[in-house]
Amino acid sequence: MPQIEAGAERRRQRRVPLKIPVRVLGRDPNGAGWEEMSTCEDASIGGVAMLVTHPVRTGQVLHLSVPLPSRFRQYDVNDSSYRTYALVRHARPLASAARVGVVFLGRHPPRGADSLPSELFFMPGEHAVRQARPASTLRLRLEADQAPGGVAQEEDAPVEHLGPKVATVRTARLPVARGSLLSVEEKDGDFRGRAEVSSIAIGADGHPRVSLRFLDGQVPERLLPRAVAPHES
Repeated sequence: MPQIEAGAERRRQRRVPLKIPVRVLGRDPNGAGWEEMSTCEDASIGGVAMLVTHPVRTGQVLHLSVPLPSRFRQYDVNDSSYRTYALVRHARPLASAARVGVVFLGRHPPRGADSLPSELFFMPGEHAVRQARPASTLRLRLEADQAPGGVAQEEDAPVEHLGPKVATVRTARLPVARGSLLSVEEKDGDFRGRAEVSSIAIGADGHPRVSLRFLDGQVPERLLPRAVAPHES
């Protein structure tokens, strides 16, 4: 996995509480882009902590647009919004989102990377994060009142991302559309719930990636992946 120049790491600078909106752009491992409006929790000249509902991973590159006070900026001090690439250093699951800490990379993505890469990047001397294995498969059931022709259908869908209240799964044949309601259960486990289809994207392999929003509380913590940064090992 590629590495970031050492000068990009500034986490030791003191963070100041700061509640401001931030527009976040990211990309899933399958190449599908996403965007959300988030909230900054604190900031320093080196980075910010914010709440993000999309699943993110340590080493992921995001693009931020945030009305950051000029004292926290290294360029564009008079612009209304500070636009910068940022590297995810840690993500801690909360009730309906994750608290994500990022370090600013600047105007440009990591050297040799696309405008918003899906691969992971690490600091010099670091190794790939260790990650607890999340639930690998969810059984999705489209009930008769939601299914075409009035016949219930179900499918075992591999999980690609899993957060406290969201998931991205790969499907092959389930006839769902945005807004569809599904019954969801952990295969070979006891987690059960309902979810709404929030979006659908076609992956590079031609199979749909379905983004789900859980409606009955959050996913049990035991099922969530926990990325462990090298300095936490």
